[in-house]
Amino acid sequence: MRRQAVIAGCGIALLAFAGCALVHPQDDPRSPSSSRVVLSQQLSQSAQAAIDRHDYAQAQADLEQLAVVLPRSAEARHRLGRVLQLQGRFTEALASYRRAVELDPEYVEALIGQGEIEVQFGRYDRALVHFDDAIEIDPQRSEAHFARAQSLEVLGRADEAMAAYFRTLELDATLAPAILRIATLQLQRRQPEQALTRLEQVLELTPDDPEALHQRGLAQLALNHPSLAVADLTLATQRLTNRPDVYYHLAQALDADHKTSDALVAAQQALKLAPDYNDARVLTMKLRR
Repeated sequence: MRRQAVIAGCGIALLAFAGCALVHPQDDPRSPSSSRVVLSQQLSQSAQAAIDRHDYAQAQADLEQLAVVLPRSAEARHRLGRVLQLQGRFTEALASYRRAVELDPEYVEALIGQGEIEVQFGRYDRALVHFDDAIEIDPQRSEAHFARAQSLEVLGRADEAMAAYFRTLELDATLAPAILRIATLQLQRRQPEQALTRLEQVLELTPDDPEALHQRGLAQLALNHPSLAVADLTLATQRLTNRPDVYYHLAQALDADHKTSDALVAAQQALKLAPDYNDARVLTMKLRR
């Protein structure tokens, strides 16, 4: 029977360590001595305290010791993998997740962790294998469906990605990142009305989300509401200051709103951030006429 992991829901929020259960020495098939029981509990508690204060180096040291004390504990290996992942030590994290799955082939969180690391390495096909395995074991894990959808989208499999995002929302209707991705894909499919409805929902859940503001601005522009588009895109540029595409879209909205001089400034900023941005160059030349 599949065991519950120590850290639940970490596929979307790696920092969700609070309230983790202790790794139980009973997971080790060998009968532990009372001293090992005490030591393993101490190490587990110390690791969690270190995680809570973001001292990942100390947490790693504690969990490495715990893995020695409990060599058959998949949970200890999974927790170590998460801490390594938080430190950006992806190769080591992947090895730790693999060991957890070797110890418990149905350890869903470790399978998701492997997929997340493969994504970090740009190996999306491999990531999908791990996400699919996790979903086969536990179809109710929204974070596995979301991660799968993201990989499918990167691979250009937009229809499958959309279906996976909707499946994610069936399991967690308030997951703003999934709603945002659906809206973005709807905009790409020239469905601005549907996209706008979902973007309103995203901004209710996560007010001032800069990417949601960006996408809502695009939806408003597509619906021929340039003033509303300018308002959203102006806010988006204030938060996404290094995104030339956001400045370019603001320039388009300002131009549609008959604010030529302001549009030129925005287009020039887009070109400054990305000198090879041909669309921004063409728009800049048009606005200068």
